[in-house]
Amino acid sequence: MSSTERPKIVKVLQEKGEINDELDYALMNYLIQNRGAGYTACQPQLVELENNIKAIKVNIDNTFVNNANQLMGLGIVGTLFVDYNSLSVIYCTPKAELEQNIEKLKNAGIKPQPRPKGKY
Repeated sequence: MSSTERPKIVKVLQEKGEINDELDYALMNYLIQNRGAGYTACQPQLVELENNIKAIKVNIDNTFVNNANQLMGLGIVGTLFVDYNSLSVIYCTPKAELEQNIEKLKNAGIKPQPRPKGKY
């Protein structure tokens, strides 16, 4: 069950990491079903939240495939937290906030940049 309030990080346990293909696929499906297309989970970190909860924090990049079939990203527009033990979603930035953050990046003149294929 995901919360409507963004969790507070007490400590970063691992700054950079990699998630397995199954979790990456599950997060992609979660984002598509719950937030719509155009979002990619990236830059995983292992963190400790309040109440001694260990979680995987991933940033949410606004992504699309351009006319040349190149994966492009506008930038980080939100975050998603997954319980480390149960792998259930603790929190995901609401769709309205994701859309507002996309507009902020566009209005700031940020241009989409190429993204690597696979996990990043």
